[in-house]
Amino acid sequence: MTFVSKLALAAALTLGASALGTAPALAQKADKQNAGPELKVSDEFRKPAAAADAALKLKDLTTADAQLTAAEAIAKNDDEKYYSAVLRLQLELERKNEAGQMKALGLLASNPKTPPERVNAYGGLYNYMLGSQLVSQKKPADAIPVLLKARQLGTNQPDLPVLLANAYAATGKSAEAIAEVNRAIEASKAAGRKPPVDWYKFVIPRVNASGDRAAMADWLKRFIAEYPTVQNWRWAIQIYRTPADTKTQKINLYRLMRATNVLADRADYADYGFAAQQSGLPWEAVAVIDEGRKAGKIPAGDSDVQRTYTASQTAVKAEGSLDGLAKQAAAGKDGKTAQQTADAFLASGNYAKALELYDLALQKGSVDADEVNLNRGVALRALGRKEEARTAFQAVKGTHANLALLWQTSIDFPPLA
Repeated sequence: MTFVSKLALAAALTLGASALGTAPALAQKADKQNAGPELKVSDEFRKPAAAADAALKLKDLTTADAQLTAAEAIAKNDDEKYYSAVLRLQLELERKNEAGQMKALGLLASNPKTPPERVNAYGGLYNYMLGSQLVSQKKPADAIPVLLKARQLGTNQPDLPVLLANAYAATGKSAEAIAEVNRAIEASKAAGRKPPVDWYKFVIPRVNASGDRAAMADWLKRFIAEYPTVQNWRWAIQIYRTPADTKTQKINLYRLMRATNVLADRADYADYGFAAQQSGLPWEAVAVIDEGRKAGKIPAGDSDVQRTYTASQTAVKAEGSLDGLAKQAAAGKDGKTAQQTADAFLASGNYAKALELYDLALQKGSVDADEVNLNRGVALRALGRKEEARTAFQAVKGTHANLALLWQTSIDFPPLA
């Protein structure tokens, strides 16, 4: 499925009288400053051509067509053919007849009497229109060289990269399609227009399929920056997930959904609760299931969720107070115990204590600094310390860097209703 809206080709061809500029006057004493090329036409040709010109000015398209057809039939030299094509283009623009426009543009682009500064303009528009037709006819391989020729000739129609993106995607050239969408987005912004949401939704799955996680995170960041809605956050996080995600990544994607208010249904809450319980974070499992029930997302008699809830409550009671673990962490020879205890405090919602222990873990060492900084950023964000959270997320490298980028993006937007 393509993401091009209906092409307004007639509107794209803004070649009115002022744009044509080179259209010759039939009067023998034309204004030399505004006249086009000097044309040699016969009296036989001049009569119907002048009548067609006059009818066009009056918007009498039926008369204009009849007179122009007569002029075209007797046009012999390049001068007469040039002027016939100029009039034909004007007429077909008025009639919004794409086939007629294309024929006239093709004639103008190849006519030796066409002013040099207009040759590329006419040829570019001709190739642009032909390429758009080939795309609509599902001939993408044929459309690509034609559209590239239009660009080479200087055509800057806003739909050109969009058409090329469709053609590239249809021929399996995802990298080229992504590049064209990026070109379209940048051009749209430069012109003061907001890029359509469908452009992002067209390209992001293709970036995801490429396996480039850094590019994927960057595109999702740009998408959410442009369209920060609950539905889009949810879609972005879901499409980012992979079966290869580590426990830390999986839990933090759920946490991001929770922090941005995009947990939507029973499956979200139940899966999050189960993942937390299986990751040794029963405090978080209990809290999430309680929230799901309060929000009416988890049915009262849901036995599967109840089993997770009961197991988590039992584990919380068995753990007892976390304060004792905090003391052990302070006495530890390295930062591993401090990190594990910080994870427990983070899961229980005690973000200040979690932050204290994450800092201790980094100080003592022998821990995964990227993982610690990721969770530090989560805690700092929850505490409302946005700039410190941003710094923590920016410090994350390696496996968790792209996830940290998504978390960093969430700092810049208010909580979504």
